[in-house]
Amino acid sequence: MSATTIIVTAPLGALIRYTDGSSKPPARFTKKLAAWKRSNDVDRLVKKEPPRPYPT
Repeated sequence: MSATTIIVTAPLGALIRYTDGSSKPPARFTKKLAAWKRSNDVDRLVKKEPPRPYPT
């Protein structure tokens, strides 16, 4: 599902799970775990903004 579809269909306050499909590294690799967590987590949708116009 694309980010645009999620923003259009999900209500404010919905929990959104996002992932890049990689497996979670062991806890002893703190830097790798922190990088993994930035790409694989669950957050709440708190604000919707219209798309920004980009010059062509």
